[in-house]
Amino acid sequence: MLDRIEKNVGLNNSSQKFAVQQNKSNVSDGRPQRTSLPSFTADYNVKVPMTYLKTAELELPYDLKAYCYKLANGQRIVIVPKEGETVLKTYVGTGSMNEPDHLRGISHYIEHNLFNGSEGLESDEFFKTVAKMGAYTNASTGFAITDYVISSNLLNKNDLENEIRLHASMLESPKFSQEMLNKEKGIVNSEINMCEDNAYNMADNITVKNLFNIKSSSKDLIAGSTDNITNLTREDVVDYYNNNYYPANMVTVITGEVNEDEAIRLISKYFSGTNKVTHPRKFQEFKPVEKTVREDIVTDKTKSTLIKIGFAGPANNDVKNSICFDLVADILAEGYNGKLTKALKPYYASANFGIDKIGCRPQDPHYITCNAETNEENCEKVLQEMFNQIHSIIKDGSYDIESLKKNRRNFRAELFDTSIGINYLLGRGMLNGNLDEATNYDNILASITKEDLSNFVKEYMNLNKAAVTVIHPKTQPSPDVSFTGARQAIKENNVARYRAVNNFEILTNESATNMSFFSLCFDAENELGNNPAAILVLSKILKEGSLMRNGEKFNEDISKQGIVLSTDCGNRSMSVCAKCASQDLNAALNSALEVLYNPNITPESFEYAKKHFEEVYSKLPKSPQDKLEQELFKGLPFGISKEEILEGLKVLTIDDVKNSYNHIMQNCNANITISAPFAKNPALKNEIFNTLSSLPKVKSFGVYVKNTYKPVEHTKVLTDTDTKEQAEIVEAFKFKTNRNLKDDVAVTLLNSILGGGSNSRLFNDLREKQQLAYHVCSGVRYLDDSGVFSLKIGTTTENTSVGDFKNVQKSIEGFNKHIQKIMSEKVTQEELDSAKLDYKNCLLTDYETTSSKNINLAYSLSSVYGPLKANEILKIIDQITVDDIYNAANYIFKNKPVYSILATENTLKANEEYLKNLEK
Repeated sequence: MLDRIEKNVGLNNSSQKFAVQQNKSNVSDGRPQRTSLPSFTADYNVKVPMTYLKTAELELPYDLKAYCYKLANGQRIVIVPKEGETVLKTYVGTGSMNEPDHLRGISHYIEHNLFNGSEGLESDEFFKTVAKMGAYTNASTGFAITDYVISSNLLNKNDLENEIRLHASMLESPKFSQEMLNKEKGIVNSEINMCEDNAYNMADNITVKNLFNIKSSSKDLIAGSTDNITNLTREDVVDYYNNNYYPANMVTVITGEVNEDEAIRLISKYFSGTNKVTHPRKFQEFKPVEKTVREDIVTDKTKSTLIKIGFAGPANNDVKNSICFDLVADILAEGYNGKLTKALKPYYASANFGIDKIGCRPQDPHYITCNAETNEENCEKVLQEMFNQIHSIIKDGSYDIESLKKNRRNFRAELFDTSIGINYLLGRGMLNGNLDEATNYDNILASITKEDLSNFVKEYMNLNKAAVTVIHPKTQPSPDVSFTGARQAIKENNVARYRAVNNFEILTNESATNMSFFSLCFDAENELGNNPAAILVLSKILKEGSLMRNGEKFNEDISKQGIVLSTDCGNRSMSVCAKCASQDLNAALNSALEVLYNPNITPESFEYAKKHFEEVYSKLPKSPQDKLEQELFKGLPFGISKEEILEGLKVLTIDDVKNSYNHIMQNCNANITISAPFAKNPALKNEIFNTLSSLPKVKSFGVYVKNTYKPVEHTKVLTDTDTKEQAEIVEAFKFKTNRNLKDDVAVTLLNSILGGGSNSRLFNDLREKQQLAYHVCSGVRYLDDSGVFSLKIGTTTENTSVGDFKNVQKSIEGFNKHIQKIMSEKVTQEELDSAKLDYKNCLLTDYETTSSKNINLAYSLSSVYGPLKANEILKIIDQITVDDIYNAANYIFKNKPVYSILATENTLKANEEYLKNLEK
């Protein structure tokens, strides 16, 4: 996906918030400030470099430093050398709240068009060049910020310079050719239709409009309307770009494996823009409501009842209150013990909080939301509890503020383990002229009191000055084998593997920070085969504490220790993942074992879990995957429908759940992957080993692939009706696999070339050339010894300004044209080389953080290639040839396809004859 409309970046849960704050001083490091460039080598003489000034050298946590510069044109630069992925990102201080209403959506439209050709780059050259490097690129538009990113692991010598050159060219010298502007209108209009089909998006827009008294003819304040986009002229685009994309309104941040001096030389060489504001910029005036308003909407776009409460929050540069929001959100909704979480438990509902920058000026307010999903019957009760629990913070100080602060410090440690997290923190902070969260976070956090939190709620979550939106669902009747002819992701010396006397498989990995993580799994070789709802209910019960400590007590205790536990069940397994500070690792492990060996399987927890999943499954939206998986995996746990789950829940007994639990415990092997700073604390490993060795004996750990594959004998077309304007189409091919690593790598590269990215064949044809959809892709996944290769598209059929009923046939024919081509003609070496670099970059990025390393190491244990599987993949990638891709394509696509289509009744009727012919 080229971009995302990013209204609540990482804010579906308050713990995911990358907050940004300020640095009020402009500190020099005491060395002479550089006002002119040093001498350059020959390859730096293409452009006249821009002079720059070093403005600060900031100390960041974990021995990191941020080097701050300002170019002569006013653009601000931040460079943070660190191990891991290199992220180059530019933040532009403009968004949808800088647009006149008749141009609403132009920021997002321009964001798309900056990828369509610039000085020295043809219209399709940007994506192709990025793909050749195996780099990742994306962009997003929000209310107040538009940002652009290129990231990679710099696998080639000149990658950094090439990325900076591309990045600067697209941002500073776009061509805005009429041909490409016209092309992009179809793509953006398709995305607008996709957004308008989304009930969550609908609730967000209504809430913002009502909260800040914003009048707009567009349903979506960021995407705009199809009429607006269709009527945009080139003059509109150029004028808006020139007046908003000027250097002093841009911040570029580089985080990753770079040299400070080299990075600033390259930046100053390629960033030389001279745009200046020629007429007053548009700034949205925010007039928060003085009295709470409520709007109720009935739509057929959802099966759930969605509730959103909006508040006008603190100013963008208010550091302390931004952190106060995090703590208040944690009190209310973080984990099991959130006050609102517990209050909503009887209604089988959940809530989360978000905060976003709504305007680009430092004094503009934040936009705070509290969100919940429930059913119609409980709607008003849930809304009342949301009000009650938010208000309770003012007087109820029973929470443990030190535990909350500890959790925030742990989250911050995880943030600084990632290049993108640090980049986000500094980029947003620089736009606010405000870097205190990067440099003074611990002091600010330590200073916050319960009284501060009470005052925050009084002022910024005032229930008498809120906007409430409720989206109600409109009730509807139910519609009638093998083919195989640099750099390391894991440092081998950091990983060790052990087997305890009780057969526990133990894998340890060195942590880069004080944070620790583990993944503990009990896995039986075979499913019990009873009621399919039993494992589902067991998974919920595991979240309800243990027989020694009920859910409330259990979660309250671990929360005070800064321990986060996540339990889950598979078809034949139980697992617990955890994160905590290293000093709390053994306590976290004992808590996990307490749950796994003594689950709270009581009549009360059983009835609650049943009711919970009845609520969840009755509200699930339709998806083309529903019928597809039932067809591909008949008789297997993967192929169980939500209707079968609901029927199973009706007859499920507590004994069924106990039998499932006992079956796993009596027939399982057990493995644990632990990442912690063992080198700094050698006693920690012995402590953990002693705990694990004292457990009952389990079966010997082994690696196997279960044989469940059944071929698809005939082409099938599965259809279902929905009310959305976009038809969702999936074409899937099932194939047998023995999980040979070279085969898997070849299939992954095949997927990348066919539809796996922005340089793929499907993307460039069905999206860019034919403009059939905003979103088109392919993907592959494995279940036991079966692989499924899927091609997917969402194409508009019910809005004649964007598409019509023929788009279904055009999409499917587009899929099959490219399938036939890749089976009959070998891919080019250039395509393969780009796919290889993309795969390497994705793999290395996926192993950047300690948390992600731990998860991936845990998955790798089930492979014959062991914990260093990722390193083997990196070696094998280089061995794959165009012949291997050709063989993989012919092996997979020789099988009969299964189509699954979710569309309106009119769309399906109009394509009835065509779809019948597909099965012949």
